[in-house]
Amino acid sequence: MTAQPQVGSVWALRFPDAPQHDHCFRVTGVFVVGEVTYVETENLDERGGLGRGRLEDVLEFAEPVGD
Repeated sequence: MTAQPQVGSVWALRFPDAPQHDHCFRVTGVFVVGEVTYVETENLDERGGLGRGRLEDVLEFAEPVGD
């Protein structure tokens, strides 16, 4: 995947083996600690919630859907 998360962009997270966990999220921050890049997110479903994950893990199942 060539797209990179930017603050404010909206992404869809799709789990092939667990579609009940699919959701959309907005990127609220991107930062680097040492050599690892992390993405902070806000879930856009009815439960809301904030999250943080390694960029490489997010990109494994996510795709951009808008700004």
